Amino acid sequence: MKKLWFISTLAFLPVLAAVLAIQGCAGVGGATTNNGGQGSVSEAFLALLSNEQRAATSITSEECADCHGGRDEGDPLYAHYKETTHAKKGVTCESCHGPGSVHKAGPNKTNILTFPKIANPVVCAQCHGPTAEEFKFSAHAKLLTSAVDRFVGAPASHNSSQCMSCHSGLARAQYIENGKPVTGLTEDEVKALAENTLSVVPHTADCVTCHNPHKKTGNLNADGEEVQIHRKLFNTDTTNIGPGTTASTFTNFDHVCAQCHNGRGVDPSDAKLTSSTSRPGMHYSNQMQMLMGFGGVDGPGVVEKNTAHANAPAQCSKCHMPDARHSFTVSYDKGCAPCHTAADAAARTTSVKSETLAALTNLHARLGAWAQATFGNSHLWDYTSYLTEDGFTPPNQSLVPIQVKRARHNYYFVIHSGDYGVHNAPYAKHLIKVANDNLDALAAPAAPSRSSMSVDEMLKLMESERSKGKVSANNE
Repeated sequence: MKKLWFISTLAFLPVLAAVLAIQGCAGVGGATTNNGGQGSVSEAFLALLSNEQRAATSITSEECADCHGGRDEGDPLYAHYKETTHAKKGVTCESCHGPGSVHKAGPNKTNILTFPKIANPVVCAQCHGPTAEEFKFSAHAKLLTSAVDRFVGAPASHNSSQCMSCHSGLARAQYIENGKPVTGLTEDEVKALAENTLSVVPHTADCVTCHNPHKKTGNLNADGEEVQIHRKLFNTDTTNIGPGTTASTFTNFDHVCAQCHNGRGVDPSDAKLTSSTSRPGMHYSNQMQMLMGFGGVDGPGVVEKNTAHANAPAQCSKCHMPDARHSFTVSYDKGCAPCHTAADAAARTTSVKSETLAALTNLHARLGAWAQATFGNSHLWDYTSYLTEDGFTPPNQSLVPIQVKRARHNYYFVIHSGDYGVHNAPYAKHLIKVANDNLDALAAPAAPSRSSMSVDEMLKLMESERSKGKVSANNE
């Protein structure tokens, strides 16, 4: 039996009896670790309840089913719930939604824990304490506020933007649960969603972004277990994130990680590179395209598209979630086994990243040398929004040859993936070679030597390149 996270604050004693019946897994659970001295998760859960609900007492899940037997016609919510591990372990509706007697007597959204607060990870932490602790250290637990707060002041911009579909855990959960993208909401709904993301559940992704608490999904983990994951862990059919796909398609990609970690329909065709010169055609998240080996300018000849990483069981989570670790950090001893020993994985990673960073740094210098020789300014090879943001006047893009446009596309494609060759070393190496081949075709000047730069210095340079344009990207 798990050790209870005892409630220590006297202010909650009047409702303790009611809450103990619903707290944790069937009233016997709770997390098995503390949360860094910030008060117990039980306290955090109680803080989500309204004063009205704190006066409530427990009812049964069957009583909840009297009204909530089906979410939509043909989709009986309670019947699906009864098939889940939650139900089999005695986790009741009230374990997550709080005591329900007052809600049963007069149903409204203020006397039961519901959206948006129900999406807060502290609800799941009642039972999944250690997992919740890991989550706190992940990038998912953080929030890129600039991708959300724009919708508070200008909710009408949702008509042309899907930013919150990936940058707001609440928006993503609502999208998956109801099939309603941000662009399908009213301005008031968008504004409320943005405000709740910023103040109530301020995470890029929450538990319910990836997991369905109410039913089995058939999307099994690498061990063949049903863990109620909304989308597949393994998917090699990348049609829906292929070149030119629209936001309504690529934000709904059937892959639990790549539903967001994809380069939003990146198109490397010459026509697209010629017509779109404001910023790179991929978002800062093209990990799936890199893993599967497409989205860059491939050039002529045979291309080694992908490696064993692309076909590893559970793909992303194989390496980033060993032992279901929700910090999403790779550990060489478990994440890379059995294909590599820890020592082998560490050595390969160091070697690949060093070689890739050196090649990218050289390509950066070479692009600069071409721009200096052509325009008298080493910066003017870059995309127009990046140049404007840095205080430069961009040249007319008709004066930038297609060879340079191909080279800069591949340059940013490798950088934006953020792994510097680790996901797919052959493809990253190939794209950089194609970029240099295109500069060779222009007889571009040789790059000034940067051999004195350390790996850390090269990484710092490339990370600064990766962060470029985020202001203009959010504005667009």
